[in-house]
Amino acid sequence: MGGLVNLGVFALVSIFAVVSMWGILPLALLLFFTYYGSQARAEKASHQFASTLMSDEFVESEAIQHRVFAMWKRRAVIGITSSRILVVQRGIFGGFKMVDIQWKDLLNATIEQNVLPSLCGSNLRFKHMNSQAAPVEVAGVDSEIASVIYSKSQAQEQAWEEKRRVRRMEEVRAAAGGVVVHTGHSQSGVRAPGGNRMLDEITKAKALLDAGAVSDAEFNEMKAKILAAA
Repeated sequence: MGGLVNLGVFALVSIFAVVSMWGILPLALLLFFTYYGSQARAEKASHQFASTLMSDEFVESEAIQHRVFAMWKRRAVIGITSSRILVVQRGIFGGFKMVDIQWKDLLNATIEQNVLPSLCGSNLRFKHMNSQAAPVEVAGVDSEIASVIYSKSQAQEQAWEEKRRVRRMEEVRAAAGGVVVHTGHSQSGVRAPGGNRMLDEITKAKALLDAGAVSDAEFNEMKAKILAAA
């Protein structure tokens, strides 16, 4: 809706400028500086975006904001790279502001397609793992490119969540002293000195399940191996 609201406001301002006569020249200047040479400025924005990359970083997908979402400011550039989500917002009189989220810090990515997508595109929003950090969002991104950015962001989000899950599991296992699962091969772990070894190993596996380090399916598999080796 933001793009349509901008268009409506711009139309009202234009009508007022034409009717009042005093606003025709400012309106003409605004239109001139907004659309004349816009392609060259878009290429310059892309170059400015590339200048913020690290030496070993490369762009996977990139888009510039639709004009209807930047009627009174310069269009933002959004892209995803090999290591992060990156947004560059250019100032009206020069300079730029850069915000980013490293893939490892991405909590959630969302996409919303606007009314009249060919004109207004889609909105992208990325939430940071740190709840104190503001989300990164850009409205009015070409819908096709926005879908690519969203899809790749979701893949990165899931990949890093799996890495964190594995790390948590390893930390809990290390804290529990390891679980010995006898399947005919030598495995690391700590055996209980006497007592019921099978019960001890199942207890440790249950501790991993309660701590969220393993899933129900993984726990059942571990328990089955322990019982089979008994």
